[in-house]
Amino acid sequence: MRVSRPSSQILVITESRLPAIGLLAFYLAFFAFWYYGTLDLGKIPDGVHLFDHVLDRLSANPFLWLFVLFPVLSVPYIFKSLRIAVMGEELTFDGMTRTVLKNQKRLAGFNEIAYLQMRTIRGKSKEHRLTAVLQTGDKIEIYTSDTAHEIMALADDAADILGVRVVRKD
Repeated sequence: MRVSRPSSQILVITESRLPAIGLLAFYLAFFAFWYYGTLDLGKIPDGVHLFDHVLDRLSANPFLWLFVLFPVLSVPYIFKSLRIAVMGEELTFDGMTRTVLKNQKRLAGFNEIAYLQMRTIRGKSKEHRLTAVLQTGDKIEIYTSDTAHEIMALADDAADILGVRVVRKD
């Protein structure tokens, strides 16, 4: 994440492309090994086409369909990573037009935002999340980090531009 302030009225949060490229590479490598192992692609007999081998494996053991179709659940995450890797992702708080933009598309107006919420999610490790809570109760995720001070600094900067309070929720 890179935070910049081109002027006193604008705050721009840019998501780095490198983690998205790494995540995309991980997905592709993981599922390549997944299918290689699940469908025994290393044991294709001579003269048998790949498609015929896969159909033979699936017809011999219909339970394998679950393992073949399971990765379909990851398709939205793969496309999101691909989009970020290619185009990047940018969240802009524009004080001149009083709008919040994500990749140059309007998400909300400043008057629609009730407050900013900092939340700590505890698990194996702590995750700190900053969201903008709208008057309607909907939320716009701004950023997620492992370090609290990074989220606090970002929350202060965003609250200054938005003119709202920051609420801490544990």
